[in-house]
Amino acid sequence: MTALRRLIVNADDFGLHPSANQAILKAHREGIVTSTTVLTGGSAFLEAIPELKTCPTLGVGVHLCLVDQKPVLDTTRIPSLVDSEGRFPASHVNFVRRLALRRVRMSEVRLELEAQVALLLDHGIIVTHLDSHQHLHLLPGISKIVAEIGQKMGIRRVRIPAEVIVQGCESPSAMRRAQGRLVFRLATSRRLEFEKAGFLCADHFVGFGCGGRFCLDNWFSLIAKLPEGVTEVMVHPGADTKALEDMTHWGYRWEEEMAALTDPRLRKLLDYQKVQLINYGDLS
Repeated sequence: MTALRRLIVNADDFGLHPSANQAILKAHREGIVTSTTVLTGGSAFLEAIPELKTCPTLGVGVHLCLVDQKPVLDTTRIPSLVDSEGRFPASHVNFVRRLALRRVRMSEVRLELEAQVALLLDHGIIVTHLDSHQHLHLLPGISKIVAEIGQKMGIRRVRIPAEVIVQGCESPSAMRRAQGRLVFRLATSRRLEFEKAGFLCADHFVGFGCGGRFCLDNWFSLIAKLPEGVTEVMVHPGADTKALEDMTHWGYRWEEEMAALTDPRLRKLLDYQKVQLINYGDLS
């Protein structure tokens, strides 16, 4: 009998830093992480590919990126996407402002995002799905490009971060809650667009409100109220909070997330609740 409640636990930012890679692999081998998405432009991308190939049960997607990192293409091919130092805009706010002012060429967005997907495929990795850094694949115009890249490369699964509000998993930040409402509206609209284009999506999403802070108490609250269908939980485990914070300044609780994901009580609770762990490759 098929479980009525299925769970994708996706660790974002594989390739960002060696300690992120280490934690994601550990949380898959010893915990409940079933899926990851890769920053192909990340500084720790290439060194981790061999280890990634030793985890055949780990679903692997592409964390499409247009902010905060470096591109994979030569910057002379995508001048409207980078600054004088060859980096993307610092955040989604900077990117959206440039987009609104028509300083971003969509032809260059297509070139860069397609190159990011192709790079992972070229390393022999089977790609299960697509999502994006700071959820920029939800933006009108960019979502169309992402859908066309997925269709071209045979990747027909995508994250729709329309967060289910679960008591115990809300953000204490009013700003974060407001951002969550905006992301929810965008994601709801994009779900229709992607499904019409033939993409599969999880039914529910959790992890925006507690982004970077999804710890053990949040997990206990979620599992007790997990809805029927497929739920994706977005997580950010790390093995060295200081090193990651020095690099990102995101304020994430990297090690605390890793500790939660590898806590044997979570696996036992999921088994007791008859929740099936899957990855995006299992959607059909």
